[in-house]
Amino acid sequence: MFFDTLLQDLRIGLRVLIKEKGFCFLAVSVLAIGICAVTTQYAVINGALLRGFSFTGADRLVSVQLVDPTTFTPTSYQSRVTTADFVDLKAQLQSFEAMTGYLGNTTVNLTYQDQPRRLQGGYVPWDFFQMLGVKPAVGRDFTPEDDRPGVNEAVMLSDAFWRSDFGADPAVIGRAVRINGRAGTVVGVMPRSFAFPSYEHVWIPFNAEYPVRPRNDRAANFISIVARLKPGVSMVQAEAEVTSVARQFAENYPDSNRQYTAGYVLPLITTFTGPQLPKLLFTMLAFCAGVLLIACVNVMNMQFARATLRSKELAIRSALGATRWRIIRQMLTESLLLAALGALIGVGMAYYLTDYLNFAKANLTNPLPGWMVFTIDPQVMGFVVLITLLAALLAGFVPAWLASRTTTAQVLKESGRGNTGRAVGVITRGLVVFQILVTSILLIGALLQLQSIRRQQTMDHGYDTRSLLSARLGLMQADYPTPAARHQFYETLLRELRATPAFESAALTSRNRMALATTARIEIEGRSYMSDSDRPLAIYEAISPGYFDVLGVKLREGREFTDADLDQREPVAVVNAAFARVHFGRDNAIGRRFRTIQPTGGVAAGPWRKIVGVAGELRMQGPLDRQSDGTGFYLPFSGTTFGATLAGPAPANFSTIVVRPRGGQRAESLAPAIQTATSRVDANLPLYYFLTPEAAIEGFLTQNRFIAVMFGAFGVVAVLLASVGLYGIMAFSVNQRLQEFGIRMALGATRGGIYRLVFGQGAWQVGLGLAVGLSVSLVFSFLGAAMLQSVLFNISPRDPLTYTAVAGLLILVSLLAMIVPARRATKVDPMVALRAE
Repeated sequence: MFFDTLLQDLRIGLRVLIKEKGFCFLAVSVLAIGICAVTTQYAVINGALLRGFSFTGADRLVSVQLVDPTTFTPTSYQSRVTTADFVDLKAQLQSFEAMTGYLGNTTVNLTYQDQPRRLQGGYVPWDFFQMLGVKPAVGRDFTPEDDRPGVNEAVMLSDAFWRSDFGADPAVIGRAVRINGRAGTVVGVMPRSFAFPSYEHVWIPFNAEYPVRPRNDRAANFISIVARLKPGVSMVQAEAEVTSVARQFAENYPDSNRQYTAGYVLPLITTFTGPQLPKLLFTMLAFCAGVLLIACVNVMNMQFARATLRSKELAIRSALGATRWRIIRQMLTESLLLAALGALIGVGMAYYLTDYLNFAKANLTNPLPGWMVFTIDPQVMGFVVLITLLAALLAGFVPAWLASRTTTAQVLKESGRGNTGRAVGVITRGLVVFQILVTSILLIGALLQLQSIRRQQTMDHGYDTRSLLSARLGLMQADYPTPAARHQFYETLLRELRATPAFESAALTSRNRMALATTARIEIEGRSYMSDSDRPLAIYEAISPGYFDVLGVKLREGREFTDADLDQREPVAVVNAAFARVHFGRDNAIGRRFRTIQPTGGVAAGPWRKIVGVAGELRMQGPLDRQSDGTGFYLPFSGTTFGATLAGPAPANFSTIVVRPRGGQRAESLAPAIQTATSRVDANLPLYYFLTPEAAIEGFLTQNRFIAVMFGAFGVVAVLLASVGLYGIMAFSVNQRLQEFGIRMALGATRGGIYRLVFGQGAWQVGLGLAVGLSVSLVFSFLGAAMLQSVLFNISPRDPLTYTAVAGLLILVSLLAMIVPARRATKVDPMVALRAE
């Protein structure tokens, strides 16, 4: 019986919606936009946070770290695990049934058929894939024999790299390649679905490249640990055991482990998402839910209007025996049909958007891990069904309930003119207030994000970021085993670069892509510090002579570095203007001394450095840096950052070439010339990240810009939906009061008076919605200040200009939405209105 009447309700509902094409089109379109936004964002959250890894027992996979408890917070902490720590932890810990490690998202230099390439690679223990429960699709897995110092490199390929560079040829197994200066052999290809820890092209056994070093070796290698908890063991229990072992390490190996006396065990996926990504994604989901909520409110208002116009029809059905529940069910069925049609269109749009997001993700400068794939899977579809039902109930239940309360005699007595009723009027006006409230919150968030991005894009770096080209290189241990070998290479490379006619000047820097530098705590000579947190942070960069010439800037005071500036003679430094201003005020910085210090790493302080020059207001870190004072210093390229001065120059393995083009050439065109000059020094050394500083900065901003655009889109859609909702309720209200307006005009009311009546009704709704929305936003800006400051750049979450702009925009849009209904009210013919009475 129930299903028979349900089918009847569906048939009637379809006929009604087909008859009311305009209402159906508008309601379905509004709901489709809201459902599309929520579905797409939930697919992102599902792919990044909820679905997790596809490995066997992935719910028991955890990250194991050794941390400094004195500075530890869940969102910010110092951690350190060396390969020696890993070996000892694996042997001693009993809380885990398996443990492995990885060094991912790093550089591998591969030469195949005389073509050198830089790849994204992972260095892993031999049992890495076994522990994760994944087998190669082609070839064999690593063995213990592959994971020993001094052996030929065994290489595992990703499926994507195998297909793109080896033509998916199964005969690639056993083929010889050159890996990081050593002979290597391809042993296997991973399955197409495998991507871990990030988006690696190749994997190499760890000890073949980075053998475990003694505890007292200052250049100890680091590794990330992934382990699987034993059944029945909690993370709290495992963390307590790791802490116990960490304290033993601190006792036995104070030189390297004295500060790391606590264990930290957390779900593996949290290692990749961090504390900020979930907050950001769920904030975006809340914004999408706000858009859907506004859509549902719009449809609800339209349903109220339909219910009023259909009051006579509903009364007659009631007179013919239809129960109140049956009438409610009929109207809810129509609402469900609207929501279902909106869901079909919305999910179709969401499929397109998730495909676009996956494409955009793969092309980010810093792509998200490959296992973060956004799809409309069964879990997402289940979520779509849920929000569709909620949207149907939200948009249809209250109008249906109130419409079903009207008595037959009352409606028929009013001759079908319709009656809104006091409750309906209060609810519809309240819904408009709610729309304005939600829209103001969404707009404030969107404008703050857009202003943050604009300030990142327009900030002054102190030099022309379009006129230089940089390229990154990595010198591997096999080809350059000693600091002296690296020093010789860099000196030869600089001579080749400076002898190239295409370059006006060339230099080397440690800064990655001219956007990522490193920070260190410092001590100013003559000042005392009670604790590590009292020591100020400063950005530092190791540079070769001629670096400031490449940037095209002159020092404000003192001199630049020369080839004679070696730490073995006298450690020196150049500081930027912010450093001199913050630490020395109006005093002369030249001749003053400072040193770097890293007490949390168990490493001795660096040498005292004499300041020989002061640069201008140069920004040394990219647009993602939120350091407040911008202080920074430069040290000679082969200088020592931490620890005692070495016997000779000790340049880093990784560095960046920076060149300035000669006479009118575009910087982007210099890439072949840089690679040619480098190949003359080392034919097997590939360069990568050929970028102008401007392009590098733009690349780092891509992800933030995309987020800002998403927030902006939410805001625009919310404004449109709110304005449509306000227009609809004002138009409906005016239509219901046409006779009243006609009588008022017949009794002498002016058009100005009618305008004031209509605009007054809309103004209090808009004003109340704005007042509450702005207040809620201000309260949240105080309660969530730390989180907001972590995602906003150089702008306060309580920026008065943003709040004023949102209020002004919504007032303007609301006025426009009220003009047409108000004009209609003033054009009522009093005689027509009186005749109707």
